[in-house]
Amino acid sequence: MIANITKGRKAVGALVYDFGPGRRDEHINPRIVAGNVTGTPLQVARAIDHTARRRPGITAPIWRTSLSLPDEDGILPDAQWSAIATAFIADMGFGGAPWVAVRHGDDHIHLTVSRVDWAGQLLTDRWDYRRAREAADRLEEEHGLVRAADRFRAEGPQVRNNELEASKRRRGPEPARPPEREELRRLVREVRDASRGLGRAAFESGLADVGVGVRANVASTGRMNGYSFTLEGWTDGSGEQVWVAASKVARELRWAQLKTVIGDAAATAEFVDRATEMLGQGRIERGAAQPGDHPALSSDPAARILAQWQAKTAGQEAPAEALPEPKPVSVPAWTDKRRPYGALATDAIPAEIKKANRQIATWRGEMEMAQSNARTWDGLATGSVTGTRVRDLHQLAAKVAAARPHIEAEVAARHDRVAADTAADAARKIWQEARHRKDLGWLELRKLGTSRKAEEKKAETSGEAIHAYVEQGRQAMTRAAEASRAAQEASGLPWAEREQTRLREGWPQLLADAQRGDQDEGRARRDAELARVEDLARRIQTAAARADRLAQEAELRRTMPADQAKAEGRARREAARSKPPTSRRRKAGPRSPGEQPAHLRRQPPAAGGQGRTR
Repeated sequence: MIANITKGRKAVGALVYDFGPGRRDEHINPRIVAGNVTGTPLQVARAIDHTARRRPGITAPIWRTSLSLPDEDGILPDAQWSAIATAFIADMGFGGAPWVAVRHGDDHIHLTVSRVDWAGQLLTDRWDYRRAREAADRLEEEHGLVRAADRFRAEGPQVRNNELEASKRRRGPEPARPPEREELRRLVREVRDASRGLGRAAFESGLADVGVGVRANVASTGRMNGYSFTLEGWTDGSGEQVWVAASKVARELRWAQLKTVIGDAAATAEFVDRATEMLGQGRIERGAAQPGDHPALSSDPAARILAQWQAKTAGQEAPAEALPEPKPVSVPAWTDKRRPYGALATDAIPAEIKKANRQIATWRGEMEMAQSNARTWDGLATGSVTGTRVRDLHQLAAKVAAARPHIEAEVAARHDRVAADTAADAARKIWQEARHRKDLGWLELRKLGTSRKAEEKKAETSGEAIHAYVEQGRQAMTRAAEASRAAQEASGLPWAEREQTRLREGWPQLLADAQRGDQDEGRARRDAELARVEDLARRIQTAAARADRLAQEAELRRTMPADQAKAEGRARREAARSKPPTSRRRKAGPRSPGEQPAHLRRQPPAAGGQGRTR
């Protein structure tokens, strides 16, 4: 699976291309197979662009990639493509942003993603090529697809589209006639295998027999640099013959590799003729080989080469020459500073190497974890990942929103109570004034335009109103208390109304402070993880160097002369005996007969003092 990543400014153009005819009318039945945005293609594109515009300072907020498969994987159903697209987006960390996957062919899909998520946070695209390759590798293993790493191991230069089209024009479209480069590669390989060990003349003659033109590339100094090949009828647009260097046909046909396969028969034959002449003239001493030995094992170079050549031409296998015994190599003594572990026991070296390798494996795991943590904290530092402070602030806002109806009911109940108390106070004034007037004389009441009976009626009515308003205030207090308890239960906050007021009045500043705090924490933790990565890298390097030196010490002891090995062994044993263990405790020597322990011995009297008397 190959992921081809591009970035742009708007998703509308990308979706128009996906649902259009294509550059060569290759788009067939375009359709949406996955995504988290619904609607028509144009509506989906506008929704993605609307979210991306929340961060106007980003020049390329649209992240786009195509996931393509080779022919060996066949045609996958839409459901499997949907699962692949969803898992790929999740692995890339874009699951919280609007995205869509479009399929308009058999072997690939296009993913269009906004790098701005639903909350307006920018998602990082750092290391996206490497993360896409890792995600594609995991999906290949999960879905049993052909691994891309195994596909791109070409044996030689491949036939490109323009060369393939030109070959079809020259040789016809029949599948029995492959392109000239492919046919040339096959023929040259066959002749090379048939001419193995026979020299250049046999190789060039074989090429001529199969219709391959050959041209030796020889430098001005006479040095052979390789071959160029061609086929009959292979010409370019101007009618000139096309010659292809051997390295452009196949990598193993380069002269450095080819000469080791075909050999140089002419030079060998010339040397054999010369050796035969030298033998005939008696210029080389004979009888160097032991009686009964094969002539190819002779110490006489002319006789040896002649016998090897005769055996090869007769189809026989010449015996291999015995390798000379290696000379003992001088190894520096273990007391030398260049052997820091020379004093270590031979049996202890493998254990020390294993211990160092275990430390390296442990530190590498810790370093990978620290690198992963650094990437995570880097996302928080750059603002592409939401931190705990911002999440806590949003959670607090959600709690307050859940308690908002109860808060509004509590506020309304308190207003009703205040209104009832105000009405009750007004009724009390009326009642007090009526009680005062009803005790006046009829002449004063007449001057005031009222009567005793009217004032008594007013006092009675106002008294009843006072009781009604007091009851209304009590009921309002009860409703406010119940609403407060309901708000506390719905939000889990002791003072939900106070938190609502604080969030409503200072939300922009609170959000900015939370984001700044998360980013500061992300930078601090990222720097700490990077410092830990550097420290672990230094530890790994030191441990690896120690393991290498231990391995060198073991190899030196394995290859050193036996006498030196025995001498060093004796020196190490003597050095070990001369250093007593530090953990051994010193023991007191045995006491003489009749001697008391030290803690029971009587101390002598002080000078000038008198002893105790009974």
